[in-house]
This record gives sequence, structure tokens and C-alpha cells, in this order.
Amino acid sequence: MRSDLCLVMDQGSHSCRAMVFDRFGNCLSRGQVQVKNQYTPPNRVEQQPQAVLISLKRAALEAISNLKREDRSNLRTAALITQRSSVLCWDADNGQPLTPVISGQDRRGLHYIDELMPLASMVRQLTGLYPNAHLPASKLRWCMEHMVFNTAKHRVRGGPVAGWLIKQLLHEHPNLVDGVTAARTMLYSLKDRDWHPELLDLFQLPDSLLPKVRPNKFNFGTLKLPGFNLPLNYVSSDEACALFAFGEPSQDNLFINLGSGGFMNRVLTERGLHPQERILHQLILSGKQPLYSAEATINGAESALEWAFDICRPETRNIDRWAAKCADPPLFMNMVGGVGSPFWQPLDRSCWINDCDDPRARMVAVMESIIFLICRNIKAMSSLPPAKQITIAGGISQLDSLCQGVADLSGLPVLRYQQSDITALGAAWQTLPNSVRNILPETTFNPEPNPSLAERYQSWLEAFNKHLSSLNG
Repeated sequence: MRSDLCLVMDQGSHSCRAMVFDRFGNCLSRGQVQVKNQYTPPNRVEQQPQAVLISLKRAALEAISNLKREDRSNLRTAALITQRSSVLCWDADNGQPLTPVISGQDRRGLHYIDELMPLASMVRQLTGLYPNAHLPASKLRWCMEHMVFNTAKHRVRGGPVAGWLIKQLLHEHPNLVDGVTAARTMLYSLKDRDWHPELLDLFQLPDSLLPKVRPNKFNFGTLKLPGFNLPLNYVSSDEACALFAFGEPSQDNLFINLGSGGFMNRVLTERGLHPQERILHQLILSGKQPLYSAEATINGAESALEWAFDICRPETRNIDRWAAKCADPPLFMNMVGGVGSPFWQPLDRSCWINDCDDPRARMVAVMESIIFLICRNIKAMSSLPPAKQITIAGGISQLDSLCQGVADLSGLPVLRYQQSDITALGAAWQTLPNSVRNILPETTFNPEPNPSLAERYQSWLEAFNKHLSSLNG
């Protein structure tokens, strides 16, 4: 008897993907369609809503068409994963988009955040978030103040892109969003598990704007695709799903996911907002038994390397080989996309210190800056019980020198798995009943003495603090 199968749709920043999994975590088919981003200096990043929707549908149909015929009849359920901080506004009646999709990378609402900083402690207490312009609240306020809507005010809805995709993809056309995605907006109270009136007032947003909040595991409605009707039983955000890729996440693990940006998570069974130094406290599973994490963010991960490749233009991209030969690289002040936790500096003023003319050494410096930002955030999490190991994933986790450097500086073993689609793998684990995960790591990087790297880290930390102080002074 074949296993029941789950279709997982993943709306990403550069592409929409869809995968079909069985309950053992085997991916039986996949589809992927690229989505264009429109960049407008200095801080705007947008996508066309219909392009996102069409790309997601095409990816889903491609994944289904790539299934064997006998497997298609075993498709039982569907899950949706989205970018947590991408937002738009739409018509509540017909679902027509009223704005572009404003990407999570977009920082056009920065001046609202500057005005809000005297109330940062209150916002943090309610939401678990440190105010920053990547989160949706300031973008929604910008939309309400600057966009002209050709529809009645009571019909204007706005919020995370997940809410609009649910509206568009489902036969019932509901105005709903899941709790984990809602919790990333800076408008949601972790204690009340709903939109908070005081936060809406703070951002001057009407009560009618936001969709209704539901648990992650919920019958959102019926997914309508040509020839298929599947119940959409799970909706969540990318980073929250990634934590469940290999089963129930352990509090002993530090989870690191390195995509365009980087995210570091320690699972918490209870909400606690006080111990960490400017670390986010995030809902990762909403419902009767919610689950939380302490989360650190690194804005410049793969995006920093891509930025540096465009600047340096080395002859190849073999950073691992360069790292083995480069004994004394310069120091890179990694502010690509602004600086995340625990610094929270929105300005992008990246530069090399003690620079040289060797593009390969400069690229090693950028890679090491990612290691250093990881280790600085590990220190910011130090009031939590010590982690026993690190699980690392994401595109640039394939750099052996990066993984070994994290192990050497943290003193913890770093486990890397072969699976690249860990967000979709985690969504399938949550969605399919009786899911099983018996996946072993591909490589374990054990910590080794590395005094030269430790010395560069201390030099980098001192230089980085001075660099940030000069920008703030």
C-alpha cells in the first residue's frame, strides 16, 4: 500500500516551488518557476502579484504532472509556505491586488520605525520582535498613506502575502492567514494570539484591514488546480517550517538556515521575552499548544556573497579552496541589507578593512564575516541553556570552510544534511499524519583549535562595533 502524499507549495523571494512528499520525507516530484524582483534604489523591492500567483500555480502543476500516474491518486492534502515579511493589499470581495507585493527585503517604511523607537520596549513585550523596517507593519502603513485604492475602504484588506494567496488559491476565497505568519507582522500579540488594537493604532491601521487569524494546522479550504481539489490543511512561514524538517525540533539544537539572509533558532517550549540581547522571540507553531523560538537574524548571508562577487569579480567561485590558502584575509564589515540582530542597524555601509587587491582574499573575508555574525548571535543567546550541537542548512551551508569555521569558533559540532528543501520537508512533516523522519546528516564538522580565526574574530568584532558607532555618531 502506497503512502498518502502531500503537495507543498513554497512561495520564495526568487522562485515559486512545489514538491510532493510521502510521510517518510521522500520527495517524489518537484516543480519550480522563477519570479522577478523589481529593485528601485535605495530600498524598494517589489514583485508583481499575478506573476507570483501564476508562478506558484505553474510550479504546483509541474510537480503534479511529474508524478507517476499511480501516485497522483494518493495526493491527499496540501501545504502552503510563504515569505514571512512580504505584504500587499487586496480587495476583500474579489481578491484583486491593490498594490504590488512589497518584499521582505524592502525597507521603505524605515522612517516609521525611527519614530517608533521610543516605544520599542512595549512593542517587543507584546510581539517578541525588535522593531525593524523589514517587518510588514511599516510597509502596510506606507501603503495606506501613499497608495490610492479604487475600491471602498471597508473592502481593502492588507497583510502578509500568505493571506492573499489563500484568497486566490482556494475555492472558498476566505480572508484568512495563519498565526505564525501573523506573528511576524509586528501587529500580533503573542499573549492574546490575535491582532492587537494598540499596535494597530500605533501604525495607524484600521481594524478591518487584516485577515482573520487561524492556527497553522487548519482546514483553510479547498485548493483549486486543474483536475485536482485538495484540502489546504497547513499554512506557515519558511523559517518556521524549516525547524521541523527532521521531525520534532530539539531544544538542544541551534538551527541555522542560510539563504539570501540567515536565521538562527533555538526552540522554546514557553514564551519568554526577557533573557536575550535584542533577539527575537518568534511563534513557530500556532494552535492549542503553541511553540516558540528565540531567533537571531543575519541580513547579509548569500546576498552578501553575491554582492561581493559582483564587486570583486574573481575568476571562479571556489571559496573553500581560497580559504585554505588565504592565511590573513582582510576584515569585511557586513552590512548588506542592513544589520540584523543583535545590532539592528538599517543602513547598508559595507566595506573591507585592512584591504588588499586580491579578490579571492576579499571573498574569504565576506564568508568569514558570516561566521562572525553567527558567533556574535550565539553569544547574544547565551542566557539560554547551552546548545549541544548546530544543525545547518541553506545554499551557502555547502561551503565546508564556513561550516568548519562555525564549529571551530562555537566549540559545537555542526551537522549538515543533504536535503536542500528543508522548508518544504518541514511542512510535509506537519501536514501528513504519522510522518516519520530517519534522516542522518551528510557531514559532521567537529570543532578544532583555530587560534588564527579566533584572533580575526576578535579583531573583526572590535572593528565592527567601531564602524557601527561611527555611523550612529
